[in-house]
Amino acid sequence: MSTGHLATRSRDEIASAIRALTPVDWGRLRLVSRKYAAGRPIEPDDLLQEAMMRAVDSRSCPAHVDVVRFLAEAMRSIAHGEGEKAEHKLMLVPVPKTGEPPAEALAMHDPAPHAEAHMISEEDAASIRMAILALFDDDPSAHDIVEGTMAEMTAEELRELTGLSLTAYNSKRRLIRRRIDTAFPQGWKS
Repeated sequence: MSTGHLATRSRDEIASAIRALTPVDWGRLRLVSRKYAAGRPIEPDDLLQEAMMRAVDSRSCPAHVDVVRFLAEAMRSIAHGEGEKAEHKLMLVPVPKTGEPPAEALAMHDPAPHAEAHMISEEDAASIRMAILALFDDDPSAHDIVEGTMAEMTAEELRELTGLSLTAYNSKRRLIRRRIDTAFPQGWKS
């Protein structure tokens, strides 16, 4: 550890901590990478890989901060930066030096949804997620399964994350379906 105002982990300590991650830690990191990559121009695996690379190469991880939490925060930061880059990306259209410019050069259409539509869509999705997750505030395993399912984790990853056997996992999935069906018998209506 380096000395100074706040002790930080060295590159070797960060690399060792990453190598020592448990299957549950990896499950949590995959869940976080899927969450932060959603709707952004970066794949979840690429986001996780970039966070690990930056953590070892250039980030300062305070010694008191858990490495999983540190990587999760790095992914959030990277995903935000990737989203910002995509929002400000211009479409380039070649324009000949002679003659009329092509129609697409004169009437450029931004393929991204405008900010208001994007915000409304994000708010709707967030309210649906919050309402469904609230159904499982009393059951951490079910809550983790629902959140992982929303992040498109596989059944195997979810069982690994929750530590449930196949039978217990299937039982928990039935409970989840029953609660959602009871709470929203007509499906989601906003």
